[in-house]
Formats: sequence, structure tokens, C-alpha cells
Amino acid sequence: MKCRLQFYRRRPAPRRAAQGFTLIEIMIVIGIIGMVLALGMPPFIRSMQKDPLRQAVSDITEACSTARAQAILQGVPTEFVIRAGGQLTVGPARGASADSTAARGESARMPLAGGQAAPPFSAQLHQDIAITLLYVNLKDQMQADETRVHFYPNGTSDEFTIVLEAGLGIRKISLECVTGLANVEAIR
Repeated sequence: MKCRLQFYRRRPAPRRAAQGFTLIEIMIVIGIIGMVLALGMPPFIRSMQKDPLRQAVSDITEACSTARAQAILQGVPTEFVIRAGGQLTVGPARGASADSTAARGESARMPLAGGQAAPPFSAQLHQDIAITLLYVNLKDQMQADETRVHFYPNGTSDEFTIVLEAGLGIRKISLECVTGLANVEAIR
């Protein structure tokens, strides 16, 4: 008995044209992507924006830091001003800067590396922020239209305490008089 091996030649399968996606499949994928973005974007945007209380704390601590830096770098007293409408500004102290900087022929603005003057600090507290306590040098300033906190060239400052409230959060910001540095405490 003889074995015969036969090799069969396979015929190639008929070639089909390359298939792509149909318009309906593409529209379904685009719809799913749109729904995922629509559900995911609002929380993402909210996380990127600072809530009013965090922004207010940031503005006040930045204003204190800027006022301290200006006082030290310019060698003249600087003040941080809080106005009744929630306007925050930093500038040279009223009596000291006009005489001292004018006598030296300097600008009242903080000098930058290129010889240009930096604009003074200015910010506005959000309307949802309530100031529930405001003390400067252990004196209640809640009824004052304008409160001034002084920073001196040696790095010291007035005693300053402010309590901010918004929604469920309460933050206390106080200055360390000897160093002029702000300390933030979360009360709630």
C-alpha cells in the first residue's frame, strides 16, 4: 500500500474592499464623547475656580506679603488698606512716603529689576464674603469705613486680625507683629 501525500493548493479567499466606519457608527461615538464631556466639564471647571473664601484669604495674604516686601525694599512704611466695600489696596503709608520717597526722587511704586515700577496691589473681595471681625492694634475696626495696617522697613507690622466667613467656612488671618507674616487658621 502506497501512501500518497497530496498537497492541496489553497485558493486565496476573495479579497474584499477595505471596510471603514459607517456614518451612523461615527455619529454614535461622537454622541458618547459629547455626553462624557457634558457630564465631566462642570465639576472640572468648578475645581479650577477658587471658591470665594479661598480667593479672599489668598488676596489678603498676598496683600500683606506685598506690603511687607514694599516696605522692606523701599525703606519706607507701607500700608494695606481695607475699605468698607471690600476693596483691598497696598501703597505707601500716607505721611511717610510722600516725604521720604519724594526727597530721594523715587517713585511711590515698588521698583522692578528692569527699572520699571510695579503697579500697586489691588483686589476686590467677593460679595459673598462677610468680615465678622476686624482688629488693628487691638482696636475694633468693624465700624470704620477704611482700615489701615502699617508695615515697616524693619519687617515688622501692626497687629492685625481679620475673620472671614462665607457659606460654611470661616477663616482667621492674623499677622505676626514681629515678622509681619500672615498666619491663616481654619475655624470651620
